[in-house]
Amino acid sequence: MVTLSIDTAGNFCAAALNDAATGKLLSAVSYDIGRGHAEILMRVIDEALIQADLEYQNVDKVVTTLGPGSFTGVRVGISTARAIGLGLSKPVVGVSVLRACAQHATQLDNARFAKRIVSVILDARREEYYFQPLREGKPIKEATVCNIEELVNFHEDFRKQDVVLCGSGAVKFLQHWMDFRPTVDFPIAHHLAAAPIENIAELGRNTPVGKTRPEPLYLRGVDAKQQRGFAILRAESQDATAVS
Repeated sequence: MVTLSIDTAGNFCAAALNDAATGKLLSAVSYDIGRGHAEILMRVIDEALIQADLEYQNVDKVVTTLGPGSFTGVRVGISTARAIGLGLSKPVVGVSVLRACAQHATQLDNARFAKRIVSVILDARREEYYFQPLREGKPIKEATVCNIEELVNFHEDFRKQDVVLCGSGAVKFLQHWMDFRPTVDFPIAHHLAAAPIENIAELGRNTPVGKTRPEPLYLRGVDAKQQRGFAILRAESQDATAVS
C-alpha cells in the first residue's frame, strides 16, 4: 500500500509518497514558495510520483495538512486531496500542522524531548499565535489562537525540564518570557513554521480513516475587510444609484 501526502498549509508546497506498511519513504519533493500553491501543487505531486517510479493508480491513501496556516493554502491542499481521493476511490485523512511540528521536535532530540510537553507556537501574525501543547504526540490542550500573555499564563506552572518549545513563534515568546522570568527558560527544538513533509507522511500513514471527510483547522476567521465605497443596487428600487 502507498500513501500520498501533501502539504500546502504554510510556505512550503510539498508532496511525499511512502510505503503504508513499512513506513519507508519512497519520495519527497518540497518547495519554499510562500504563496501560489494552487499553481504548482499538481506539478509537485507529479514530481514525487516520478521520483518514486509510481503512478496515481498505485496510491491507496491520501493525506493532507488541515492547518492552521494560510487560509488559501489550506483550502488548496484539502480540495486537491479530496479530488484525488474521489477520482481514485481512495480514503483521505488530515493531519494537524501543530501535531506534525511537535513530532519533528521530538525526533530532533528524542533522548531529551520524548517525554516532555512540546509547546508548539506558530506565528499567526497580528500579535497572535497558534498554540497547542502535546506530550508523546497526544494533545493536552485543544489547539487555539492566543496572545503572548495567554502563552505566558499557560507556562507559569512548568519548570525548564518539563517543556520544550518549537515553531515560528517560539523565539519571540521566549524573549518575552525571559524579560520577566529570567530564572526559568525553555529549550527550543526548532523555529519552523511547518514540519517537513516526511513527518506529515508518517503521521498520515498512522492516521485511521474516519467516517467524515477532513475539514480545515483554521482556528480563527478569515482576514477580510468590510467593502466600502459603493452600495449594491436593490432589485426592487429602479431609482437607486451607487454611493461613492
